Amino acid sequence: RFAVSVGYWKDPYIQYFVRQAKERKAPEINRGKLAYEYEDNTNICYYARVHGVSYLLKAFLKKTECNCQIVNLGAGMDTLFWRLKDENLLPRKYFEVDFPMIVARKIHNIKSKPPLSKPIIESHSGDSLLIDSHSLDSSRYSIVGADLRFSSDLEEKLKKHNLDIHLPTLLIAECVLVYMTPQQSANLLKWAANTFPVAMFINYEQVNMTDRFGQIMIENLQRRQCNLAGVEVCRSLESQRERLLLNGWESAHAIDMMKVYSFLPQADVKRIEELEFLDEKELFEQLMQHYCICWASKENSNL
Repeated sequence: RFAVSVGYWKDPYIQYFVRQAKERKAPEINRGKLAYEYEDNTNICYYARVHGVSYLLKAFLKKTECNCQIVNLGAGMDTLFWRLKDENLLPRKYFEVDFPMIVARKIHNIKSKPPLSKPIIESHSGDSLLIDSHSLDSSRYSIVGADLRFSSDLEEKLKKHNLDIHLPTLLIAECVLVYMTPQQSANLLKWAANTFPVAMFINYEQVNMTDRFGQIMIENLQRRQCNLAGVEVCRSLESQRERLLLNGWESAHAIDMMKVYSFLPQADVKRIEELEFLDEKELFEQLMQHYCICWASKENSNL
């Protein structure tokens, strides 16, 4: 929300889900000698994440000519559905999945704010739009309350909302798999690979977590009672690729966010680098090298 308000990228819908950020208190990445304040670097990291994921997503939409479906896993307060509608890039159906408590909060915001509800109604056709406290189902957009650790329950709920396993399917997980055990995330990836004949999976999360900087990140999160149950798989770019290949995906790639940043349009990169003073370039690079985007596909001849 803060990054959008400063001007890193445009998102006219995030204001309806997240209140205006107040003055930020920069959290320390650890105690003692390496007490870096890294908050000022995170806006550029978010920028690279948003544009990196968007690039892959739009490539998938272009390749399938939007004759596809998107399943956003652990979507939270994400605004992608509304942004895609504004760009005339909606897939045949867009699904979001998150814990019922998160879903209930999102649905409450949608129902109470016309700029969110109106686009859903506009894109809807057919029978009446279904909405209750823990799910929303229109012809183009569904929100499902489910626990991603239980893929059979997930599949049942998605199918109730007209998931079509025969459509090319893009699944997105941003900082989601790392909160599951390696076995639980493997089960989810295997379910997705086995369920959809033509599919792509985009995963954004931590990487290189066995070095000193990675350990500091883990310790910092633990002090906030936030444990990364799946951090073991975040050892390296290779371990990230292996996880995808071992669970049924035919091809897989992984690059760190510093590499992603170098691929972004340089004119826009120059613009955003002037928005805030970046005094710790070395810290910024370290932070970017500890996150990655991975993507995998099945049926490469079609993708």
